[in-house]
Amino acid sequence: MIKELEKLISLHDLDIMISDLIDKDIIKQEKKLGLSPASAVEKLRKMRDELSLTIDRKYRDLYDQLAGHYGNAVVPVVNLMCSGCFTQLPTAFCASPDRNDQVETCPSCGRFIYWCD
Repeated sequence: MIKELEKLISLHDLDIMISDLIDKDIIKQEKKLGLSPASAVEKLRKMRDELSLTIDRKYRDLYDQLAGHYGNAVVPVVNLMCSGCFTQLPTAFCASPDRNDQVETCPSCGRFIYWCD
């Protein structure tokens, strides 16, 4: 898998962790355990900002646009189907042996896609 795709997946993971930690129910649970969710969110946001600066601007801008529109900008392909829009991807598109060696987007919804197999 190429580095740019790995960075996009990591950026997506950080965004999920941040959104989880700002959920009111999770904040209550974290505080009951004696943890500091505000501190964790601050650290995660700093990590996200640093990672974001290392991603090619065209991918970063598209990621931000997709995340704002869909919430999840990076999704896996499962059973030859985009798990964001559940559209069956063309066989020729999925048959490429180097499919994770380039950044690909779903031809239907435009999300970044990657193969787990």
